[in-house]
Amino acid sequence: MSGTIQRLGAVGICLALYALHVEHEAKRSSENGLKYQALCDISSIGASCTAVFTSEWGRLMSKLGIVPKDGLLDLPNAAYGAAYYLLVMLYPYVPLGRPLLLLGTLVSFATTATLAYALAFILGDVCVVCISTYFINTALLVLVLRGALAGGKKAKHA
Repeated sequence: MSGTIQRLGAVGICLALYALHVEHEAKRSSENGLKYQALCDISSIGASCTAVFTSEWGRLMSKLGIVPKDGLLDLPNAAYGAAYYLLVMLYPYVPLGRPLLLLGTLVSFATTATLAYALAFILGDVCVVCISTYFINTALLVLVLRGALAGGKKAKHA
């Protein structure tokens, strides 16, 4: 099961790095008076990941007042996602990797639920990259919880 978890982490980190790229390019283009069009901006289905990534919801920590706006930790969601997916990929090799993975996955899923709600009901947008990460995070939650519950059963029988 850890191989599947790690593969999901690898896909997640690719999506997170792509999201960071889109946000960076959109900001750079805007500074030069240009409009950036990412591959994930699909007008035929009304999808614009660029609009989502550059919205105030693209920095959830400051949006919720957890960190100061424009402060050191006011990072794009994708930066926090990349860190989480790195943990997912490396958890077998990290001291306390399993408990950290469980905690990170629970936080990640709470964030996913918040952002999915915002995407659907506040922004009213479609973001292919975002929705892809929601599926990955849900799959990770199921796998990690299944592993945690199985680990608990083994410990009781030992």
